[in-house]
Amino acid sequence: MAAERFYIYRCGKTDSCVVTASKTEARLPRSLSPKGWQFWMQVTRYQFEEGPSGFSFDAAIAGIRAKGYFLFTGSPKLLGKLVPAAGREGPSNV
Repeated sequence: MAAERFYIYRCGKTDSCVVTASKTEARLPRSLSPKGWQFWMQVTRYQFEEGPSGFSFDAAIAGIRAKGYFLFTGSPKLLGKLVPAAGREGPSNV
């Protein structure tokens, strides 16, 4: 897969997450949250290769190739409170 950047979205306050290779992926699964899928963070494979994120990149890449996204349960470390940079997208009241 040519993508170096991956995008993680979170379903409301749940631990349901998806990872995509395109920030504008239109094929995300139906969200159970009234707000839909919310952008959570941008990562590279190398940032999370050894980290406890809740998914393996090998499995994620296979899912992205097949469906455009990979659905997973986010780990507590991944879903911990993020502090977005000013003027940037990120978790908002998640």
